[in-house]
Amino acid sequence: MRAVCLFVVVTSASLAGFEGAPDDPAQKIPLAKGLIFTTTSRAGLTSTTGATPVADTETVYSVATMDAEQVGFRFTVSAPNDAKAGKLLDGQPVSLTRSVRREDLRSASRLTILVSSTDPAQLPGQTFAGTSSAVLQALRDSGRAAFVLGVNEPDEGLGALARLASGARPADPESGAAFVASSVSALLTSMSVSRHYYRGTLERVGLEQFPVLLNGRRTTLPALHVRGELKFTDRTIVPQIWWLDAADNPLTLKWAVAGVYETVTRIDRPQDGALRPTEGTADTLSGKSCRAELSGVYFTTASAQVLDPSMPALERFATLMRQHADWHVTVEGHTDNIGSANYNLDLSARRAAAVRDVLVRRLNVAPDRLQAKGYGLTRPVETNATDEGRAHNRRVEVSRPCTQ
Repeated sequence: MRAVCLFVVVTSASLAGFEGAPDDPAQKIPLAKGLIFTTTSRAGLTSTTGATPVADTETVYSVATMDAEQVGFRFTVSAPNDAKAGKLLDGQPVSLTRSVRREDLRSASRLTILVSSTDPAQLPGQTFAGTSSAVLQALRDSGRAAFVLGVNEPDEGLGALARLASGARPADPESGAAFVASSVSALLTSMSVSRHYYRGTLERVGLEQFPVLLNGRRTTLPALHVRGELKFTDRTIVPQIWWLDAADNPLTLKWAVAGVYETVTRIDRPQDGALRPTEGTADTLSGKSCRAELSGVYFTTASAQVLDPSMPALERFATLMRQHADWHVTVEGHTDNIGSANYNLDLSARRAAAVRDVLVRRLNVAPDRLQAKGYGLTRPVETNATDEGRAHNRRVEVSRPCTQ
């Protein structure tokens, strides 16, 4: 298996425009089996066969296993379908697993960011995808916490990656590829990658409202914003991190270091959470709009491959179709504005057809009750100027003829 690393190469997105309290002040994001969250980054991939910069890459994380000793995560790293990125990943998304000991979730003060397929499945003494309850509590109580940040980075440091962003230029818009920058690829290929541990103290900046799609609905969550100077040998970084302000699951909502970043854009809670996607879909499809967003459906970046974490949402929708035998539904695909209008129209149509195919072939929904249609970038629900807006515009909706 090829070793793959995921790097981010752009500046952080603004949180402006999402002020105010969450719909439910007691929003709960349980660290429970079935929790799924998606991060968006503009990233570069390196592997044992080369490197390439890519953009708006989505990584889908899920809590796959839980027991008294540890929590297991499964996640998928993918890249756009341009030839170079596809070759690095053998044309397929890379699925990886990581586990964290319960003891570390309670007390560890070390966290590693960025992804490498050569990392061990568990790093004792470290957390993954969030910090520990003890670190969060120290930041709440005193505003400070000793911390170690592990960074999988080129030996030249993350600053070298940040400098590459200015050299990237848009690709041929008809191809849909994210970036073409031969000088960037050449430099990345020449870099060796190591995990460096930066040590120092994090300080609380404040409590902020962080925008996410929670079960397909735009809301904000309370995030503890921290920053600090951390050192590795003669190198200093000043990371900024936003952690969910929840002692039982201080999830990393965003981190930004040296001009690079990764941010959570979607969270889908397990079905037994406070918000039940099936109920919301039924209510909306039965209402005046006769339309609903089908949250919890995930694809490989810039492709129509339906990822396995989509199955719970699609199974619930198939159940809903069986409960409403008179419904005839159109599965609609929608995209952001990256790439040309023709490219996005084709991608959205293929994604809608792929979802319909899963519902028919795997979940036994009668084929004459479903049709598929793509709308490309023509029906955005949010701005395409931000990561969170583009993430929402990349969606699947279902509609049926209104009879009111």
